Amino acid sequence: MTADVTSRPARPDERKRPAPRRDPNRRRARDLLVIVPTFAILLVIVFPVLWMVFTSLRPTTALAARLPWSRYFDGLGFGAYSRLFGNSDFARYIGNSLLVSAVSTVCTVVLASLAAYALSRFAFRLRRTIMMVVLATQLLPFVVLITPIYLSFGELGLLNSYVGLIIVYTAMTLPLAIYLLMGYFNTIPIALDEAARIDGCSNVGVIFRVVFPIALPGIVTVIVTTFIATWEEYFFASVLNTSEDLKTVQVGLSSFFGEYTSDWGVIMAAATVATVPTIVLFSVVQKRLVAGMAAGSVKE
Repeated sequence: MTADVTSRPARPDERKRPAPRRDPNRRRARDLLVIVPTFAILLVIVFPVLWMVFTSLRPTTALAARLPWSRYFDGLGFGAYSRLFGNSDFARYIGNSLLVSAVSTVCTVVLASLAAYALSRFAFRLRRTIMMVVLATQLLPFVVLITPIYLSFGELGLLNSYVGLIIVYTAMTLPLAIYLLMGYFNTIPIALDEAARIDGCSNVGVIFRVVFPIALPGIVTVIVTTFIATWEEYFFASVLNTSEDLKTVQVGLSSFFGEYTSDWGVIMAAATVATVPTIVLFSVVQKRLVAGMAAGSVKE
């Protein structure tokens, strides 16, 4: 009769040894090696923004004076913001930039989505040629086009108008948006399109019901990059729209610099206000993007 080897008691040397305890001091030292450089880099990045906001809150008499550190926070207030919105048309400049940037972003996203889907899904004779033309437009600096654009817009009556600036901004941001969305569309299997068509979905339905929800990260990226590029653009806005009523934020901000003197409190207040829309947009879009990716990763 054979003995049951499975019931044999374990030898002392075969027993599981307890895991060695980690030294908490060594772990803290490793954490500090990561936290301290990260905090230093973050401070270098954030410090100019904090100094801009702090300067906009300081009184005008204290900006050029040499004060001890103990008096740097004396007299903080919103006087510069009152002068900014009370003595200038900066609120109108913000409205102009919001209108132009929002419409340009919508036009770019719609056109780039349709073009990127066609280039990603359909095979036709001039596909490579069109892709090369789109890429070639990015290699040419848009600054050299200001003279022909100005002359042609003058003949078409598009100078000093929102439409002319929207056309230019859409043309500037469209090539990069097409290539960004093509990269996302190429990662989506074509089998999803075919399955949707079998279920009776049209081509437009396939784009908006199947492809777009999956390519949401790419669309959000295009929205953010397009809005920031158009919001921060200065050169074309200063040349094409010279009317005071049509100035954008960047053009209006440059008008606060005087030839001999400048109100730095107002300038910093205007710069602070000009950064708010982009920060708000990125914060809102980032939350939506993270929520959408987390929801899509769960199988119901």
